[in-house]
Amino acid sequence: MKRSRFAVTLLAALSLIGMSACDSGPSGPAIVSGTVIGPADLAAVVLDVVWAGVQGFEGMGSTQAYSAPVEDDADRYRVILVGPTGGALTFGIAVDDVYLEAPVVTLVEAAGSDDLPRPLGNIRVLLER
Repeated sequence: MKRSRFAVTLLAALSLIGMSACDSGPSGPAIVSGTVIGPADLAAVVLDVVWAGVQGFEGMGSTQAYSAPVEDDADRYRVILVGPTGGALTFGIAVDDVYLEAPVVTLVEAAGSDDLPRPLGNIRVLLER
């Protein structure tokens, strides 16, 4: 009897540990931080963002953010990020649920502080959930 009760208690404890290990973190509304990194004179980018539950975009630090939904696609946005001096561009994405689905962010265009286009190959967009 004692052995059976011990086995049930052990099984319940292991189940709880297993379920807590699967937790991907807190879900719900949050601001996801993003950074666009590239050449030292990177001053502006245009991003295409596809993510369900987006509430808005904001510039962080000295970066300014402008966004608009893409017509006929409820989860797609065009975002313009502009920095005054060049360098990394930091921004935030307000979302309903951080872990609802994975975002798709595509770099569309980039410009340097001299207002000339920059090649997209050496520019990266990093998101931190």
